[in-house]
Amino acid sequence: MNIIQPVKNLVSVSTLCAVIVLSSIASAYASSDDIGFDTPKHMQKGGDRAEKMMNRMMKVLSLSEQQQVQIVAIKAQAREKHNVLRDSMKKFKEEEKTLLQAQAFDEQAYTALHGAYQPVFVQMALIRAKTKHAVFNVLTTAQQEKWLRIMGNRKEKFKKKRG
Repeated sequence: MNIIQPVKNLVSVSTLCAVIVLSSIASAYASSDDIGFDTPKHMQKGGDRAEKMMNRMMKVLSLSEQQQVQIVAIKAQAREKHNVLRDSMKKFKEEEKTLLQAQAFDEQAYTALHGAYQPVFVQMALIRAKTKHAVFNVLTTAQQEKWLRIMGNRKEKFKKKRG
């Protein structure tokens, strides 16, 4: 009688169970700040992305210390204003999700929902525009020209990529 094969199977199954148990324990102890695999990319560590963009802007445009401080302050102020509207946007997204997951699409309900939140959309767009304007005006004329050239190249690259 060959006893080695059943022992190998038992060891393999035991090892697999141990790995599953340990991984579930590890995930239970993970902090709520950890990003899961199912988290959308745009929601993952937005601060890191903003920091990278700021570092790139500092390097490419050779921003002075004073300019850096001004831009950081402008962005912080915009973030505070944006956070005020965040709850409204979450509520809109929840209501939109309900409409989109309905059996039949109700065009009038969606239009009414969108219309009800139009002031919030306008406020968010206004905050973004004012922030871009304020940051742009912190730059010197030479930096502004360079920035516009970079953004123009970026748009062309995007258009080529999209076909």
